Amino acid sequence: MVLTLLIVASGLLQTPSAKTLTVEVPARVAEIDTGRLKGEPTELAWSDDGTKLFLQTSDRDGRGMVTNPRYFVMSAADGKPEPVSAKPEWESGYWTWKSNKYAPGSKTWGIDIKEDQRMATATASPMGGSLAKGGTSASATGSTVEEATTQASQTQHLHVFTLTLKGETVGEFINQQFLPGYTFGWSPERLGMIAYTNQSGHLALMDQQGQRQQIDATKNVLLPAWSADGTKIAFLQRAGKNKYDLFIANVRQ
Repeated sequence: MVLTLLIVASGLLQTPSAKTLTVEVPARVAEIDTGRLKGEPTELAWSDDGTKLFLQTSDRDGRGMVTNPRYFVMSAADGKPEPVSAKPEWESGYWTWKSNKYAPGSKTWGIDIKEDQRMATATASPMGGSLAKGGTSASATGSTVEEATTQASQTQHLHVFTLTLKGETVGEFINQQFLPGYTFGWSPERLGMIAYTNQSGHLALMDQQGQRQQIDATKNVLLPAWSADGTKIAFLQRAGKNKYDLFIANVRQ
């Protein structure tokens, strides 16, 4: 099974002719056990020659900020993480264009980043009365004042970063540090594409015209990353507590 996406020629592309991308079904390369590596994945990057991947895992403090980064390099063939003391030289250049606000080579096609505050009320707590669950009056299990107090104690202030592109949400961070490139990855300039995690958790692609294609054989996706030559997309899928699967999809033109 293959999935195709028609890319309409645009200012970002090197040629005015239309192209068709064929994304093959992603292949599972390896399981990443972050219980052993410690932390959670926060970066995934390709080497220039496409033979290696860089993985960063990190802890989060009580405010959701990333701390204690750990570095690993793995072969793209087997996905076995080997610890290294510092990021490889090729990681910085790759991550700069992969996670930028704007697509490579463009100053106009970019992601809109909105920061706001929201209020949320917990509704699943067995301690909540009718008001906490959306009711408007006292019930036999508690008075109006008691229930209002319970509701107030369950109300949370949420700090939210929302990332949108062409009207599509391509990332959302709730009470966590906003990490560029965590939910999206630009393609090399000549392709004029973005890979991202859509709101259903699937890997999805979008071109500059806003045409979209969901890759149905994916779920719980994070850190989508195009190889520098545009022939592969690597990403992680959550597979359980402290478990992530590394996938790579071949891309043909």
